[in-house]
Amino acid sequence: MPHYYFDTRDNDRFVPDEIGVEIATLAKVKRAASEAMADFAKDVLPGSVVRTLSIEVRDGCGPVLRVVLRFEIVHAAVH
Repeated sequence: MPHYYFDTRDNDRFVPDEIGVEIATLAKVKRAASEAMADFAKDVLPGSVVRTLSIEVRDGCGPVLRVVLRFEIVHAAVH
């Protein structure tokens, strides 16, 4: 079964996944990356104004896919 690593990036802070997980199909990798992003965002976005998060998935040969979430609060002009 293929082994995948889910590295995270929070703005300019990069954290490599040193352990990884075995996942059978690319469809399951996409699902796992999406679920990981939801958990990641839930933990770091409260209190943020501008944040770009990404999960960069790689296997033993290199990058496979990347999930990116850009969060920004824009205040409307007060009338």
